[in-house]
Amino acid sequence: MGKRALLVGALVLLGACDPDTVVHKVGWFATMRHQRNIKPYARPIPPVAGAVPTAGGELPVTRETADHLVNPRTRTAESLNRGQAVYQTFCLVCHGERGQGNGPVSMAGGGPFPGVPSLVDPARPHMSDGAIYGMIVEAQRMGRGIMPRYGDKIHGTDRWDVVNYVRSLQLLARGGGGGGGGNQ
Repeated sequence: MGKRALLVGALVLLGACDPDTVVHKVGWFATMRHQRNIKPYARPIPPVAGAVPTAGGELPVTRETADHLVNPRTRTAESLNRGQAVYQTFCLVCHGERGQGNGPVSMAGGGPFPGVPSLVDPARPHMSDGAIYGMIVEAQRMGRGIMPRYGDKIHGTDRWDVVNYVRSLQLLARGGGGGGGGNQ
């Protein structure tokens, strides 16, 4: 009976042991349990003052800097097609199919938002390509009321392709062919 009690006692002791704690007592296996890691919801450390980023990040576009931007994209069929696709995704709901400010969510189109400007109205003051680019990136910084920022949604050359597409809509509204190139 003594051997049986000893066996039962040994089984109870073995059953009470947590294999994870036993394994992690050995230094080699403890490396995954005790490590330097980023805690959830921890904020990143701010960069040192004067640090220059090597990748990512853009300079802010303001009214003053926007007019000095030069459109690097020529108005090619590829640029216009890409600009049209991006315009239809993000801009059409407010500005309408032809840029007349009568999109489905504008008051002119039966929606709740008043004051959506026409992009093709000849009475509007002429905006440079850089100013249109700035409106895409951050309209409120450019002084345009409730238009949301699209700089986080439209990236890279797609912004300039939208500028080219808006220029083609303006040419069509004036009776032009919509082709051509350059920075108007």
